[in-house]
Amino acid sequence: MTNTIIKNRNFMFLWLGHLISHAGDTIYMIALPWLMLELTGSKSLTSFVAASAYIPAVFLGLIAGVIVDRYDRKKIMIFSDIIRAILVIIIPISILFNFITPILIGSVTFLLSSFATFFYPARDSLIPCIVNSEELPSANSAISISGQMSHLLGPLFAGVGISIFGLTHLFTIDAVSFLFSILFISLITTSYNNKNAVMSSSQLDGIKMGLLYVHKNKGLRALLLLTFINNIFIMGPAFIGLPVFVREILNEEFSVYAQMETAMAAGMIIGSFIFWKISKSYNPIPILLFGIIIDGITYSFLYFSADSFSAILILLIHGIGIPLITISRTTIIQTIVPDEFRGRLFSMIYMIVMGTTAISILLTGLILEIIGPDLLFLLIGAGAASTVFIGLTPSMRLLLSENEIISN
Repeated sequence: MTNTIIKNRNFMFLWLGHLISHAGDTIYMIALPWLMLELTGSKSLTSFVAASAYIPAVFLGLIAGVIVDRYDRKKIMIFSDIIRAILVIIIPISILFNFITPILIGSVTFLLSSFATFFYPARDSLIPCIVNSEELPSANSAISISGQMSHLLGPLFAGVGISIFGLTHLFTIDAVSFLFSILFISLITTSYNNKNAVMSSSQLDGIKMGLLYVHKNKGLRALLLLTFINNIFIMGPAFIGLPVFVREILNEEFSVYAQMETAMAAGMIIGSFIFWKISKSYNPIPILLFGIIIDGITYSFLYFSADSFSAILILLIHGIGIPLITISRTTIIQTIVPDEFRGRLFSMIYMIVMGTTAISILLTGLILEIIGPDLLFLLIGAGAASTVFIGLTPSMRLLLSENEIISN
């Protein structure tokens, strides 16, 4: 992080809150499939429950974008965290009092995602309001590093915590993390004053305006399409394929799965620093496309991995490509999209990422009933890397030129 970002009091509160709460989220997402596999032993049922975390964004994404563009983004984030803290604590209570069921786990996961659908677009839309335009790449890199440090700490805490507190209280830790997030976000001092927000129009009109804005911008349409197709390939294997790979190919326990997730998080931190350094010299669009290639090819390498050390090393390299994609995409939207539409664009991205993740998880669970996880990663990796060709279309080149004009 640059000195000016570190000295920015509001941004540091946002950064710290994100670090702690995201570490809790990571613990939840690691513990969730393991809990389901222990409870049911079914890979397909586990995939259905995991997919419930990504379905709400499909239905709420557009309306969430309108709300984020019209109302105080700080208050939206705090309200989301309060509700999510209450929801998460239901899991350990249900385990302790023996009324845990797959339906309950799926319902809690579904509702958690529903409120997260408002939180993350609000966060990404708030960042340009608390840092100047020159600091956006550094701020986005810092937020990414915060998230990846959470991914690094989350699996580490999960691996240690499961031996001390047991699987049950990994969910309790997540609930407590939201309280820290609420505290830090409440310390941010900013006033929402979007003079361009059309408060008198209906929510439906707000959705139509956002869709019309995207329809008129071919470059943004291409970016959304690229996100959609790439995530269909990538997300399911990441959430369902990896734990099955650890159990069936490596024949290892939860601790190795946690180590692989930690290695991937370490790679993501490295990738975030790489973006911060090269963003001063390169447009974010070529960086995004390079990240897609790394992201896909490294998945295919898992096919040749027969031991935990090589798998951990591959996941480390794989992690480097992820922030090259996500930070580049965030910076592009923050740069070229006006503030009155920014919440809607981030909500569309979130909706696409979460929706395609749900589809990808469901497909992955079904495919894993037919083929092994090693062959799955070989095929999926090649498919994901090939989506880079969408980035070579005239529409993406148009987006590249728009970004260069605004940057200059």
